[in-house]
Amino acid sequence: MLGYVRTQRQELRVREDVFYRALYCGLCHRMGKCTGQCSRMTLNYDFVFLAAVRLALTGEKPTVKKQRCLVHPFRSRPTVQACDALDYCADASALLVYHKLNDDLHDERGAKKARAVLTKPFLSSAYRRARRRHPDLDRAIASHLSCLSDYEKKERDFGSADELAAQFGALMEEVFREGLPEREGRIAAVIGRAVGRWIYLVDAADDFEEDRKRGRFNPYLQLFGETPTEADWENLRLALTALLCDAERGFLLIEEGETPELREILANILYLGMPSTAKRLTEKCEKPSQKAEHAS
Repeated sequence: MLGYVRTQRQELRVREDVFYRALYCGLCHRMGKCTGQCSRMTLNYDFVFLAAVRLALTGEKPTVKKQRCLVHPFRSRPTVQACDALDYCADASALLVYHKLNDDLHDERGAKKARAVLTKPFLSSAYRRARRRHPDLDRAIASHLSCLSDYEKKERDFGSADELAAQFGALMEEVFREGLPEREGRIAAVIGRAVGRWIYLVDAADDFEEDRKRGRFNPYLQLFGETPTEADWENLRLALTALLCDAERGFLLIEEGETPELREILANILYLGMPSTAKRLTEKCEKPSQKAEHAS
C-alpha cells in the first residue's frame, strides 16, 4: 500500500481527527514492538485505514492514552494502545513492504532499485517476525505479486488496466480478511478487493509521466499511448468512482459499534479523501499529456 488512502482532514470533526491521529500513533508504536524499530519508517496512512476497518468490523474497543515517543519527545500525544487490529496491521505492513522491495530489486532500475538494495537489510528482521505469525498471508502476497510482475513484464497479454488491478485487488482482499470470522471476513474482502484495485490504478496514474520519460512499463502507456486524451483520463476517473461504489457496499454492512468515530473516519476516506486523491492525480496527468499533444 502506497499512502493514497487518506482522510480529508479539514472535513473531520475534532474528536474524529484526534482519534485518527491516535490510531496512526498507535500503529507506529505497535510496529516498533511487533516488527522492530526500523519498520516504523514504512508506516503510511493506508494501514491506518486497514486498522480502522478491522476495528470497526470486530467491535474491538480501543483504549486511548497519551504517550511520548522519539519523534515527539516533549509533548505526549493521544495514542491507541495495543490491540489485535494494530498488531495485525504491523505484521501485514512488514510482509507487504518486504515483498514490494523484492519486486523493485528484480523489476526496477536506477534510484528505485538502489533504494530497495539499501532498505531491504533493515527490514529483513521485521519480515521474518511477521512471516512466523502469518505464513499463509506471506505466501498469498508473494503469489499475487508474482502474477502481477508477470503481467507487467508483458509475459501475459491484457485487455485493460483493470486486469492488472484485479491482481492487486486479490492481494488486498487476502490482507483485509486474514484471521477474521466468516461474516466480517466477507465484508473485509469486499472492501479490500475494491480498495486494492483502486490503489493500483491511482498509483499507475501517479507514475505515468515518470514511466513515460524513463521508458518503464505503465498500463496506461499500453492502453492510451504516450499522449492520452482528456477523455481517457475522464474514463479513468469514472472507473475509480465505480470501484469506490464497490467498497461502499462493504462499508454499509459495518454495524455501528462502541467507537462511532471509526465509521465517520471510514466514511470520510471513502466519500471525500479517496475521490479527492484520484481527481488530483488524474488532473496532474492531463497537463503533461496535453502539452505533448500540442507540441506534436
